[in-house]
Amino acid sequence: MTWWIPLRSLVRNRRRTALSIAIVALGTAISFFVYGFLEDSRLQIQASTVSQFGNLQIASTDLWEDTAEGYEYLISPELEAQVRTLMDTRGSLTGITEQLQFPGLVAAGDETQVVRITAQVPENETLTSDGFVFEGRPLQSTDVAAVVMGRSLAERLNVGVGDVVTLTLTTVDGAYNASPLQIVGIYKFSSEQVELQTLFMPLTFAQLLLNTTGVDRLIVNLSSIAATGREVVAIQQQIDQAGLSLEARPWYDLSPIYQQLSGYFDILFGFLTLAVFILVFFIILQVLTLAFLERTREIGTIRALGTTRGEVFRQLIAESGWLAVLGSLTGILIGALLGLGFNAIGLEWQPPGTVEASVLSMQINGMTMLPPFLVGVVATLLSAIFPSIQTSRLRVVDALRVE
Repeated sequence: MTWWIPLRSLVRNRRRTALSIAIVALGTAISFFVYGFLEDSRLQIQASTVSQFGNLQIASTDLWEDTAEGYEYLISPELEAQVRTLMDTRGSLTGITEQLQFPGLVAAGDETQVVRITAQVPENETLTSDGFVFEGRPLQSTDVAAVVMGRSLAERLNVGVGDVVTLTLTTVDGAYNASPLQIVGIYKFSSEQVELQTLFMPLTFAQLLLNTTGVDRLIVNLSSIAATGREVVAIQQQIDQAGLSLEARPWYDLSPIYQQLSGYFDILFGFLTLAVFILVFFIILQVLTLAFLERTREIGTIRALGTTRGEVFRQLIAESGWLAVLGSLTGILIGALLGLGFNAIGLEWQPPGTVEASVLSMQINGMTMLPPFLVGVVATLLSAIFPSIQTSRLRVVDALRVE
């Protein structure tokens, strides 16, 4: 049996073949469009999360598990120097910086708000808030009692660039401390919660307020997001071999919101895939069953000429394979055209809990084409197995008697 014989059999009944291809194509196109949209949303969330946390962070296990009392988890300058020496051997590392986070209470007039201060090295090239500042300016290396505040918090406290707020905190020794801070910039972020709760200030001034020389984490940037998982394992091995009581965690472990959304996307596409699979399976099953029954006399004739049951079965499966491939490829093409049109429109929506609208778009590439293509092919081939077996098992005499 050559490859063109099953294809020629499909061409004989163009209407039924076109219907079958259209059914497979419709299911594949829907699956491709939704999967491409979900993957684009996932990539946007990944980029936003990495811009907030870096590719990975290195800190004490006590900090990650929240088991330390006070500030026992702080990384000393000597320990930081050891980690930096280890990181110098990583070729995929593009930057490393220190960070110190701690809680506080910020007040302006009669308004107060519990916040989490993120103290960072100003003007570093690894992870800063500079790209989010839209009013005023980012932190500079010469700043002392300066702060960059979120837009939502500034609106709640009714303050702006140039105004002064008061920060109250507890030092590493357990004493209370307070300091006036001048707002030098206002930043905006995709999450309203981040804008309300996060302040940025220079690291050296934060260490002065807390009466410490330590930091709570080291933030590492890599050449690509995809390299994070591999590099975390390698870096952790280096840390363990050096005998350091630190733990490296990737960005996706640091963001519960990303984990929840990613899991939701997987479940959503799983339900969609199941629905499309069932739809294509039963419709194609019915179409192929009727098509093979109509060819009973033909099957009896070729059996009488010496064709074996196995050869008949393989021919019918081959015909179904052509339907599967042609229908799935057509669906991918239709889905890609729909995606290009959808991306060109540039629709926007504002997800819950965010302050900035996001552009809706669809990922069109080989990675998003493959799963929908496989769904269409597998569903079609599975639906062909039963009618192919039934038809190939027909007795020659009974098949030739069919009018």
